[in-house]
Formats: sequence, C-alpha cells, structure tokens
Amino acid sequence: MGKNIFLILFTFVLILRTGSVLGQFNPVKIDSSKVFWYKTSDSIPVFNLAPITILPRIKFNSYRDIKRYRWIRYKVLKVFPFAKLSGDNITKLDQRLAKMTPRQRKRYMRIVKRWIQKEFEPKLKNLTQTEGRILSKLFHRQTGQTVYQFLKKYKNGWTAFWYQNLAKLYNIDLKAQFDPFNNKEDYWIEYILQKAFQDEILEAQPNKLGYKFIDLQNKWSKKEVPDQQK
Repeated sequence: MGKNIFLILFTFVLILRTGSVLGQFNPVKIDSSKVFWYKTSDSIPVFNLAPITILPRIKFNSYRDIKRYRWIRYKVLKVFPFAKLSGDNITKLDQRLAKMTPRQRKRYMRIVKRWIQKEFEPKLKNLTQTEGRILSKLFHRQTGQTVYQFLKKYKNGWTAFWYQNLAKLYNIDLKAQFDPFNNKEDYWIEYILQKAFQDEILEAQPNKLGYKFIDLQNKWSKKEVPDQQK
C-alpha cells in the first residue's frame, strides 16, 4: 500500500495527455538567432552561448560516501521525470480547475485518475521506499510545496493527515522539504541534477524554492559543514 501513495498523489497532479514520461526529454536545438558569422579569411560560425556553472568535484569523506552518492544518483535519475511532470503541470491544473464548476472538477479528476492508473500505475508501484522519499523532496523542489501541502490544498486536511501517517509506516515523510543548504544528501541531489542538466541527460529545470546553486557550492566547498540530516 505504501508504494501506492504516489499513485494517489499523481492522480491529482498530472494533466491528461498521451505518452509516457520516463525517457521523454526534449532534443537540443540550435537557436539560429544566437548564431552569427565572424568574417575573416574563412567564414567561422561563432555561437553566443549562455554562461554555465562549472561544477567542481564533490569531496567525499569516505568510500562509503562515494557508494552512497552513486546509489542516490541512480535513484534521482529514475524518479526526476515524475517530479518534473508535476512542476510542469500544476500551474495548468490550477488554471483548468479554476474555470470548472464543482461537478466538472469531480468529473475531470475521475478522468485523470483512470488515465493515471492505466499509464503510470506499473511504474509508480515499482518505486522503492528510497525512491518515494527522494520523489517527495524533488516534488518540493519542482513545485514549491510539499506533498502534504498539495494534498491538503486539493483534497482536505484529513486526507493529507491520513496519508502522512500511512506514509510514515513505510519511512516516507510527505512533509519532507528539499533543503540543500543544510542537508548533505539534498546537496548531492541538487549536484546530481545540475550535472545531468549540463550533460543533457535531463532537461534543465529551475527550482521553485529560490536558491542559487552557486550559493550551495560556496557553502559546501568549504571545510566540512555539520550535517543536520538525521
């Protein structure tokens, strides 16, 4: 049952559309407006590229940390497409529901639920507890609200409370916040995302929490900071 919590969550998050999420990334295209020709003896194309952040290597304290980082990286790359889809579609969901009557809202959510069960149930059921925990944090990064806050907003406080207690039985906290400033694992997750964005493994996505990655780098590149992760 614990693995089905996120199936219920995405019933309310995803906008009805066709196609699978996993492995669906936009191809890189060259914007011709950002290319100009510099005239010399030869015609050389010059690209006006946007600045990028140079990612220094993470300093690990032990081989155990290295193994954990690699394990987390695998999990992040697996579940991030679900979190991305949440961030992409919550605004659209708000806009559509705002234009509907209560009766239309109920009918619309039933349609979405049936589609989710058909398209995503096999994938979401296969999430491990760790993947569910990471997805909760990435949901917060992408939407600016926790899973608990989302359920309370779109359903009611009792529903959010009930699922929070159920999730705790499976070591998942629906109130979990993404805090890369104070939590070392969250910083690793953000680093993994930034690296994947640069390598075009994932489509770059800004966070909704207002922090800048350069500020995280400045903090964590210094001597070991006390880790508040429990």
